[in-house]
Amino acid sequence: MFKDLEAKNAALIRVLIFLGVCHTIIIDERKGTYNAASPDELALVNAAKQFGYEFKGIDKDDNLLVLEASSGTMLKY
Repeated sequence: MFKDLEAKNAALIRVLIFLGVCHTIIIDERKGTYNAASPDELALVNAAKQFGYEFKGIDKDDNLLVLEASSGTMLKY
């Protein structure tokens, strides 16, 4: 039972990470807000943020950065 729960938890985490990186959103550095071409993209990225996976921008090497709030780890994709 626990193994099945761990697998479902891992799948959910992957979905939240995908929501955090699969978009065309740009962060307005002055305001600290997201600029999105689609309200759907904005809603999905905000949902991921509410669940602990916050899109933080793109680094100098074009990696998408997502902050995993529970661990404080910056994930790069």
